[in-house]
Amino acid sequence: MIKFAAAAAFAGLSLAAVAMPAQAASSVGTMVACDSTTSISDNDTAIINALANRGVNVSSVEDWNGCIRAYVTKPDGTVGMQFFDPSTLQQVG
Repeated sequence: MIKFAAAAAFAGLSLAAVAMPAQAASSVGTMVACDSTTSISDNDTAIINALANRGVNVSSVEDWNGCIRAYVTKPDGTVGMQFFDPSTLQQVG
């Protein structure tokens, strides 16, 4: 009986651990969304250059919930994320 209870507790904790990151990702995704259907596929370099021309120090970009998620190096040397509309390159979120 104790083995069964321990196995059930472990299974419950395992499911909770798997669900937490998925829940966190979906809640972040709902906070930042763009209405654009523009894909950034194969345009990474052009987007990075366009953002650099606007004064944004971007190391990489990717699609994120219809937006561009850019990894930006800040003046203090730390790296953070900023989100941009793929049609206008205006910062969102």
